[in-house]
Amino acid sequence: MDAPRDPAVAATVAAAPRARWVSRNWPQVTGVTAVALTVGLGALISARPNGEPLLLDTAWLALLNENRTAVGDAVAQTLDTLGGGVVASLVIPGVIILALLLVHRRWGAGYVLVTTVLAGASVQLLKQTFARDRPTNVLTNLDYGSFPSGHVANAAVLATVLVLLFPRVWVWVAGGVYTVLMMLSRTYLAAHWLSDTLGAVLLAVGVGVLIWAPLAAKIAGERVLAAERPAVWTTLWNRFGPLVIERRDLAAGARRRLGVSAIAATSLGIVGLVVLLVSVLSSAGLTALDEPVQSLLFDWRSPTLTAVMIALAIVFGPIALPIIVLVVSVVWGLIGRHAWRPLLLAAGMAVGVGLGQIVGRAVDRQRPPTDLMLFGPDASFSFPSGHVLGAADFVLITAYLVLSRRSSGGGALPGVLLGAVLVVVCIVLAAVSRLYLGYHWATDVLASVTLSLMIVGCVIAVDVWWGGRSQPGTPRAGEAVDAVGDESDADRP
Repeated sequence: MDAPRDPAVAATVAAAPRARWVSRNWPQVTGVTAVALTVGLGALISARPNGEPLLLDTAWLALLNENRTAVGDAVAQTLDTLGGGVVASLVIPGVIILALLLVHRRWGAGYVLVTTVLAGASVQLLKQTFARDRPTNVLTNLDYGSFPSGHVANAAVLATVLVLLFPRVWVWVAGGVYTVLMMLSRTYLAAHWLSDTLGAVLLAVGVGVLIWAPLAAKIAGERVLAAERPAVWTTLWNRFGPLVIERRDLAAGARRRLGVSAIAATSLGIVGLVVLLVSVLSSAGLTALDEPVQSLLFDWRSPTLTAVMIALAIVFGPIALPIIVLVVSVVWGLIGRHAWRPLLLAAGMAVGVGLGQIVGRAVDRQRPPTDLMLFGPDASFSFPSGHVLGAADFVLITAYLVLSRRSSGGGALPGVLLGAVLVVVCIVLAAVSRLYLGYHWATDVLASVTLSLMIVGCVIAVDVWWGGRSQPGTPRAGEAVDAVGDESDADRP
């Protein structure tokens, strides 16, 4: 019986000859050169009289200042959140390290940890050393020092370690695109000069390569060995997977109908949203409905109806609705003994919140005058309505997840019709309450419905793709064919 080998020795032996050659012979010229270029660029900038920026820096910043848009602002602010702080420094590296440990790649996990820490420390050291002033008219909150960019360094480190751990073309492309977008966002927000972002890329790549070169054989060999043994999550999935994904058989006709429904809902939502966007941005088209609908609802105002509308606003608001979703998801999971449908509901709601924020910040439409609002002033964006979007997402996704498990026989038709009526009533009540209370225009609530159609279409597609297995054979005549499952699902919540 062979004696157990040291994991480090085993990984080195399992590595390809080229990887072993890199570890033994590459003098790390690339890494040292990249770091040296970063330091040299910082010294060049510091040596300029009165700290004047490079000509390239001023020209690039002027170009961005002349081409700012609402969409660009929204994308840049999103990347600002993703690329810095706890998210970029702890959450993203932590997730990668945990994933590597679960697939038995300890050297890879250690490499990510060391590279992330050293790159972050190097950024802060150079910031303090060169103490470069940032551009004026900054559009975000910042700390001290402009050179190099910490956000771009985080992005470039992430791209570098993933490319070296998973050498695939799509990883190269994704890492490069993410890094370039982060460079654009930092200069777009006037948080950094262009040379700050270039220095950050050089530093991140240099540190990543310097640490990787002596570990290349172990990392490559570990990848080979890890592929030969089951990952921890494979064992966990085999045990707990059935509790997560609700597997069910789908007849070919049912699968096709659900696919068509997903495409139809998504397409209708996209077309409707485009029409509304064009109308709102051009102040034409469907915006002609805004003032007449507002005037009509204002004529209905009364103390009793106002109290009802405020109650609806609270139910569909940012405090009560998440609590309702949480309670429904937990109870649903306990009763149904699986997490699939509760997860789809929660995920769909979360996507709706994110999508609403992105569209709202991009369009940046003003609400009706605050003196028309009956439940306190609100100066946030008007398009789309967050209340209506949340309500529509909740009722549409819930209705699909419940009704799609019912038998498609004649007895299911009344339930489907009743469910459709309830969905329409809930969405209409949410929309009318926001218009009645003076917080939105009619086109705002219509936009929320179009976004919800897109989201529920995606939920249907994911549900069918991951949870629905093709059912062999064709049912005999006279048999009730389940729309998405067997007859035993009809009694499940």
